[in-house]
Amino acid sequence: MELQLTPKQIKIAEELVEVFDSKFFKTLSEPVRVQLLKFIMLNGRVDIGTIAENMPQDRSVISRHLTLMHEVGILQCEKESRHMFYEINAQAFLDKLVNITEKIRTCVAECCPSCIL
Repeated sequence: MELQLTPKQIKIAEELVEVFDSKFFKTLSEPVRVQLLKFIMLNGRVDIGTIAENMPQDRSVISRHLTLMHEVGILQCEKESRHMFYEINAQAFLDKLVNITEKIRTCVAECCPSCIL
C-alpha cells in the first residue's frame, strides 16, 4: 500500500524532526542530571561546591554533568573569582520545550488528525 503524503505533511514532519535535539533529551534522561536539575531549581543560583556537598557523586562527575547541561542550554553558568555558579536557564529551557510541543501539536493535527481526542 502506497502512502499518500502531501508536501505540507512532509514539510511539517521534517520540521518536527529538526527540533528533536538528541543531546537535549539525552541530558534530561540521565537520573543524576535530573537530580541536579531538581537541586538547582529548588535552591536557585548555587556554586559547584554547594552542589557537591549535597550530592553523592564526586565533584568531578558533577562538574561533567553540569557542563553538559550548560552546553544544551538548560543551565547558565557564571564564574566569580574561583567559583562557578549555576542556575536554570529558564527562558531557554521553556522555549525549547514549547517549540517541541508546538511542532508535535502541528504534526499530529496535520498528519494524523484521527489521533486527537
